[in-house]
Amino acid sequence: MSQIEQRFQSVLSREPEIEKCVRKGLVNRRALARYLVGQGVGTRDQFDAVVATIRRHDFGEETREVRSLFDDVRVSLKDRILILDFEKEKELLRRLERLIPHIDYDRGDTLKVVVGTSSIKLFIDEAKEKELGSIFDRFAVRDRVDHVSEISMLFREEAARTGGILSIITREIALHDIVVSEFLTSSPELLMYVKDQYVAKAYEVVRHLPEIWDRRAGRGERSR
Repeated sequence: MSQIEQRFQSVLSREPEIEKCVRKGLVNRRALARYLVGQGVGTRDQFDAVVATIRRHDFGEETREVRSLFDDVRVSLKDRILILDFEKEKELLRRLERLIPHIDYDRGDTLKVVVGTSSIKLFIDEAKEKELGSIFDRFAVRDRVDHVSEISMLFREEAARTGGILSIITREIALHDIVVSEFLTSSPELLMYVKDQYVAKAYEVVRHLPEIWDRRAGRGERSR
């Protein structure tokens, strides 16, 4: 990847609305190239190279195959989730098995454990914190995220073998200025955790992804 391409990708990551504007035909390539030169992606002498970089970039026109997977996705919402982040310790891992008898999955209780390179994260119901506290109270909590809601997106089985689904979701989430606290996957299910102040907007974005896709697809030819 050239330096121009690297700088271009950096601008897109900071300003995801650019991709949305290009897909809708609101800005043409040469106008975008002038803006990118002003952002230091290239020099004036490299203007044509910047235009060529824009032409090569995939601005996210998803295929009908990907689009169809959003038609019947089952979206559900659960609130009052607590995320606890612990330093990774063998003793804590051994203790986690004691959590199982306290969790009634048939009633909808939450328990998810993520073991990372240096940390262990627990996802539990806020109401269970006092009941379960004695199991891990001697371990220091590095971070605590409460007032969190879980948005579950359950796709058809073929979604696990289809590329581009996560990028569609994260792109729209970013364009709507929604901060995601955590993402978990258990294909074909995707779990997104957001703070209460973002949950209404995030839920609406996820539910209306097919309509968003169709509006883009029907925008007409992209400006050259």
